[in-house]
Amino acid sequence: MKSVWYACSAERISAPIVAPRGRWWLSAVALAFTTACSLDSSRDQPTIPLPTGHYEGPITYRGSELRVALDLREATPGQLQGDISFPENPGLSFPAGQLRYKEPQLRLEQDPTQPGGISLHALREGDFLRGVLSWDSAQVDFVWVRRGEAAPRGYREQDLKLRYAGLGQLATMRLPEDTVARHPAVVMLGVPAAQAVRLTRQGYVTLVLPAAVPTDSGATAAVSAALTLLRTQAAVDSSKVGVWSRGPAAPWAVAAAAQAQPQAAFVVLEGAPARTAAEAKAYQVLSQQRIPALGLYAALDTSLNIPDNYRNLRRVLGLRRNGMVRTYPRATAAFIVPGRAGANGQWQWPTPAPGYWEGLTDWLRAVTK
Repeated sequence: MKSVWYACSAERISAPIVAPRGRWWLSAVALAFTTACSLDSSRDQPTIPLPTGHYEGPITYRGSELRVALDLREATPGQLQGDISFPENPGLSFPAGQLRYKEPQLRLEQDPTQPGGISLHALREGDFLRGVLSWDSAQVDFVWVRRGEAAPRGYREQDLKLRYAGLGQLATMRLPEDTVARHPAVVMLGVPAAQAVRLTRQGYVTLVLPAAVPTDSGATAAVSAALTLLRTQAAVDSSKVGVWSRGPAAPWAVAAAAQAQPQAAFVVLEGAPARTAAEAKAYQVLSQQRIPALGLYAALDTSLNIPDNYRNLRRVLGLRRNGMVRTYPRATAAFIVPGRAGANGQWQWPTPAPGYWEGLTDWLRAVTK
């Protein structure tokens, strides 16, 4: 009887095997064996680790350079988590709203639910990331190098089930990683995750409501449920829980803050609609119940007539202690001064509205001390 020889490796399988006449079963066995060998060899392929670490480097546009850092971590097995930061301008830093990696391609978006913002597409080349970063209308090439392990976040995230009006949705709670036993806390409606992260790093527990929360009376139920949920958390000082709302849902967020038992400790309103004196009456309950309130407007917010809204909201909020209304010039609805060419033609990168963050956090510290 002739012998049947075979060979297999990670690279290839040997030529087809021919069995003697009448020994058809030898061909079948050989085929099965070579198939199994091929499958086994695929399991022996080395697994390429995810590109975790701290990457940094510059981006340059119209003669202006800005340093950028990207921290990538393996949050769960096979799943990357990323944060973009700007060492020279920390107010622009943000956690990735969407991050996808398929060797060797990395795609990251700041917030896929919002127009504009920052996104990048990069290729991994050893310890380097090479790609294109898009920021509003600007597109710039970059090469960033890995310089050690990713920096710690300084906070932890937890998804909580929020139940209201017969619905169940997940909301993201962020807690500071510090030695303080109980923290002031904020329910955030319509506020970007980057703001929640920045506030959490300054010692506040934040609960960001999902984008699917309606901008009508359903928002009152959602905010009420969130206030109740936050007050049950061991890390939260239940007497210092407030509301921060951005955009058209403000009247319903205010209703929830006033109706809560106990009422909210404070309210921050960004871009609150108060086009007429009648519309502004929705916020009068804050004065009546002596709930500290801060109203903020951005001069370039095209969804509102800022002078009218400012005047009407100030009439009901700004004439009492801990009631204040401010407008930030040259700022978009996101409280960002957009990028622009300077007088010398050199590009000026976007920046947070001057005084916006400092004024907001100083006010929060004053009402939660």
